[in-house]
Amino acid sequence: MENYFDWEKAKAFVYLLSEGDDDNKLAITDELLLVNHNKQKSLFLLSQIVHLKAENKKMLFPLIVGGIITPFAFLSYFTNMFLPWIHLVSMLAGMFLFYVGWSGKSSLTILLKNRGEENFYLQSISRNLWAFIDFVNNLLSNKSNSVLSTFLFFEIEKENVDTFFGLSSKTENVSFYPVLGYTFGQWEKNNKRLEVENLIIVNPMLAGMEVKFSFDMNTNQMRPQLDSPVSIASKVNISDFH
Repeated sequence: MENYFDWEKAKAFVYLLSEGDDDNKLAITDELLLVNHNKQKSLFLLSQIVHLKAENKKMLFPLIVGGIITPFAFLSYFTNMFLPWIHLVSMLAGMFLFYVGWSGKSSLTILLKNRGEENFYLQSISRNLWAFIDFVNNLLSNKSNSVLSTFLFFEIEKENVDTFFGLSSKTENVSFYPVLGYTFGQWEKNNKRLEVENLIIVNPMLAGMEVKFSFDMNTNQMRPQLDSPVSIASKVNISDFH
């Protein structure tokens, strides 16, 4: 795959380690997933990804080495009493390696359809990253679901509808933005109904602007965000789905 990622098309991104660390960042477009990890760039086609997960993976190398060194060091202490501190240090080192391997390390795991999995080891998994993983998995699962999964859902009070669609010229409406919405998966997960009175459904393909996603601390989700009005042509009539 060509090692190129168009940041202009990025729908959402998250930092893997610390805020502003561009050498460790995850981003997604409609077709690609980018993993920048320790200054190394990896690109994955969404069509080849089964799902993402965060897990604590045991580290086999220190686990095996520690498992070999510890019993041998312990036995050698009783068979060779000279320089006992060497046996003691070796046994402690083996126990430490075994502990490190057994404790494992946080990992971002990408399960692929054809090549097994790719693991990216991290110091920890932030709640932003958890939200991003959930967001990506929702996108992947929704690709085979109904047409509703391609739409965005916003709860807009009646007096703000004209502002939402750019039909109002009142200057005070500038403070209305940004507006956070939901994907179909998030809407269902939050146990919301399609019959909600102030619900507006938007087709992002007709919005007249690119919809970005940002982390919402209140819901711990990567939610669609609008920073300006969308086209009235993007409004979806919910009665078409009853």
